[in-house]
Amino acid sequence: MKTLALLCGLGWLATGGSTGAAGLAERLPAQPCGIGSPAADRTWWEPWAKTPEAATAMKHAEDWLAKPMPPFDAARYLDYSTNGDRTRYQTQHSQRWDRLKCLVLGECLEDKGRFLAAIDETVGSLCADPSWLLPAHDRDTQVFKGGSPYVDLVVATNGYQMALSAWLLDGKLPAATVGLMRENVARRLTGPVLATIDGTASKPVAAGHWWAKADHNWNAVCTAGAVGAILTSEPSRATRAKAVEWAVGNMGVFLSGFAKDGYCSEGLGYWNYGFGHFAVLAEMLRTQTGGQVDLFKQPAVRRIAAAPAQLEIFKGIYPAFADCALTARPDSRLLQQVGWQLDQQAFSGSAAGVLAESAQLYQTLTDLLMRRDARAGAAKPAAPLPLRSWFAESGVCVVRPARPGGLAAAWKGGHNAEHHNHNDVGTTVVVWQGRAVLADPGAMVYRAETFSRDRYRLPVLSSFGHAVPVVAGTLQAEGATRRGQVLRSDFTDASDTLVIDLASAYPDCGLRKLERQWTYQREGDASLVIEDRFGFDHPAAFATALVGFGDWYLVQAKERAARFVIDGGHGAVLQVDVEFSAAGGWDVRRLDNPDKPTANRLGLALAAPAAEGFIKMSVIPCPAGVPATSTKLAATSVPEKLSDPRRAP
Repeated sequence: MKTLALLCGLGWLATGGSTGAAGLAERLPAQPCGIGSPAADRTWWEPWAKTPEAATAMKHAEDWLAKPMPPFDAARYLDYSTNGDRTRYQTQHSQRWDRLKCLVLGECLEDKGRFLAAIDETVGSLCADPSWLLPAHDRDTQVFKGGSPYVDLVVATNGYQMALSAWLLDGKLPAATVGLMRENVARRLTGPVLATIDGTASKPVAAGHWWAKADHNWNAVCTAGAVGAILTSEPSRATRAKAVEWAVGNMGVFLSGFAKDGYCSEGLGYWNYGFGHFAVLAEMLRTQTGGQVDLFKQPAVRRIAAAPAQLEIFKGIYPAFADCALTARPDSRLLQQVGWQLDQQAFSGSAAGVLAESAQLYQTLTDLLMRRDARAGAAKPAAPLPLRSWFAESGVCVVRPARPGGLAAAWKGGHNAEHHNHNDVGTTVVVWQGRAVLADPGAMVYRAETFSRDRYRLPVLSSFGHAVPVVAGTLQAEGATRRGQVLRSDFTDASDTLVIDLASAYPDCGLRKLERQWTYQREGDASLVIEDRFGFDHPAAFATALVGFGDWYLVQAKERAARFVIDGGHGAVLQVDVEFSAAGGWDVRRLDNPDKPTANRLGLALAAPAAEGFIKMSVIPCPAGVPATSTKLAATSVPEKLSDPRRAP
């Protein structure tokens, strides 16, 4: 009943007629097919081959032609199980599959046979790999050791790329090579997924496909890759129709993971990845069913598609909440695709621009197909951003100045069981002079610990790595009940005020009250005040923090007040005036984040336990720069891992 409700809710059949796989089969192509057209169809490929961007794609292919195929390295594969490292293997793995993509695209554009031998070699090497999984997803290395294959993110996406390559080059590659490609896709990808769809998969394989019921990026990415490969290679129309029906149900679950306000708690990078694959799947299903299956007709899609633009704090700067790169922003190509899919908006820029980019082969062809079918024209002017964007259900707010170039900010309540969660209820980002000076430190390079029971022993992922309180020496707890409850909001053109209750994030700390108030004033270059007010059953320690990218300086200090500045570089200097309810102190801790920018945490604490009190932080621009009389504060390192995920170091 749940699946039926999802199908009906999605409006998956745009017009009347038979529903379900039986009625859908007759609408699918008689033969399996991929995106675009095979390389032999020169009327499709020659216009792309003549574009300037095609020269860049050809250069990528020629570069790989001049380099040997990186070998499969079993020692690298076993890194994860021996020392938790993911990077060494994944880097080489990506290079191996990138070689296939670039060579196949080069051959489709040129059609001279120059790349076929290298493609044949690449296919042979990839098909000899004991596992197509990422080691982090291979439970106890069972697939590597010869166990039944199942599907993860890269099996889905790379397997789809292999299936598509076989379809594109059928008749050009040796028949034995095409057969090898299809056999491997069937054994490693489409076969295990089809067995899961019809309920005949073994327990290990079915367990490996947990993502079909997940409400986050895994579902969209794996479903898009698996169903794309099935539509490209499966001869039976009825089987393909079952896969389409299954995909539609999966996408109902995927969309349910977004908040009703459209916010993606996984972060912008995962919006690009997950929703980007949703868009690929939607276009694939729309094309192959003649418009009968249209995933974009679900009302939630419009809110989800619109949300990223509303997260822009200032000129390309977005909050790095959750596991997100500091530089993450909505993918411009995806935004154009979505604009066309939702509203038939004209594409702008070169239709062949995607050829020069290093996307997956199916993403490249999807973009080309949509641009061929869509109207070309001038880009629709972006609507001016409002003074604020308030995602009420998610507790995320972005505030912007009235005067261009003024201080802007973002903050969040949310909860501590979000997808790719950081324990960060109450965190704050402040942008000045085009830089996120006070910021969320963003994601770490993934290792075994990143998604283990030790996740919140890693300081950058714990609340110690965010601009939030430390209560009685205790950090925030994880869980959906650990949330910022909105108590009051007051939004006007002159100022924005939001008050949230943070107490639930700090259980068993003897709290009677813990409220954080943000007050953003738009006068002049704008300013932000963050005030934490607390009450305990018995006197206890209380502290809070600001996290930023730059050096901290002490300008002046009194018993119950202090002035600091943080130099974010390139003239981006902020002044922070701190007021304590009693005598206070401070320290600076360096949040080391290997292979990522290092943030510095200004800790602010009451000097003695108190039954109640406050710490108030006023943030204003400092155009004059760092005062000459200030003192640079030395930063000490935080331990690589906390001894206790709930105790501050």
